[in-house]
Amino acid sequence: MEWDEYKTICDHPSVLTRWLIEQTLRVCEADSTRLLESILDLVPITKPLGHKGGTTIDMFKTALKREDVAQIVEQVQRAVNADKKTSGPVERDYSHIEKTWLEYLHWCEELPDSDCPSSE
Repeated sequence: MEWDEYKTICDHPSVLTRWLIEQTLRVCEADSTRLLESILDLVPITKPLGHKGGTTIDMFKTALKREDVAQIVEQVQRAVNADKKTSGPVERDYSHIEKTWLEYLHWCEELPDSDCPSSE
């Protein structure tokens, strides 16, 4: 895959990094946790030649239902309000993660119902 194509794919609101999913898992309840874990079982997007990032920044295409994204947003917002911090070498608050999930939700809300991913 070429860099331009990779960047275009990864810039889509429904494409998420392994790190973001793993951090979101830390603040989610059972139903959302199972859903997010299933994404991590998928094959990540193929990185372009010369990509130096490790597995932490693997990117995954997702097709979550609007209501599932909304539920995840609520759980991440609770983490922001509780001033929870991410894990890893650098602890950060969840506001950046919240912003990413809100972007995904707004994208879902702009889709006609017929185009919105469903569980069927």
